[in-house]
Amino acid sequence: MKCMGSFSAVILVTTSLYLCNGSSAFVVSPVPAKFSPAHAASKLFMAGFGSASGSKKGKKAKKGSAPLKLKPKGQWDRYCDVLKKSTAIPVGVRVVNGEERSEWLKVGRVKSEGDEFTELAVAMQRGIIAEHAKRLLPLQVRPKDVVEWAYCEDDDDDDKWILVNKDVCDDAPTGVEKKMGFEGLPDAATGFYCHYDQGRLVDRSDESKTIAKR
Repeated sequence: MKCMGSFSAVILVTTSLYLCNGSSAFVVSPVPAKFSPAHAASKLFMAGFGSASGSKKGKKAKKGSAPLKLKPKGQWDRYCDVLKKSTAIPVGVRVVNGEERSEWLKVGRVKSEGDEFTELAVAMQRGIIAEHAKRLLPLQVRPKDVVEWAYCEDDDDDDKWILVNKDVCDDAPTGVEKKMGFEGLPDAATGFYCHYDQGRLVDRSDESKTIAKR
């Protein structure tokens, strides 16, 4: 009987080893010891923010591929404070839908040092100009609309718009964005480009505090 008991024990141990090591039908594959849900989540969270995501270091952006990431407040400060003596040039956008074009919509003004960079001022600030157009005129310019940009040399004549090609940025001098500014038409609904004096919405760049222009 002792021999039979030992033989049965050997069979049991052998069967157990077989099930654990040789059978994929009944044994669930163990989770790797180094696996951590938090670790996996952090990799997903960090994708595109410095982690390895397929991008190569030192790769330059294509010319004209995207506008500079300028801050609206910084460009407004330059417009009002640094470029006081420069001429304010009206800027506008129009919506492009295939072959169709909407009418031009004035959304603000640009200035540049010595009035030398008007075209560049529109092209390099086109990102914040388009953002403000969608904020100011949500029914005419929708979030996903494609737009074109233009400026008008006469603030009293909105019919003579000069189309701006963003490709002019390709040969722009380094640091020229610091020689220009943009002021959007005031949007009371969001507070953007709104400046108040004694409860009145006034033109921030005008020392006489005249009522803000539209």
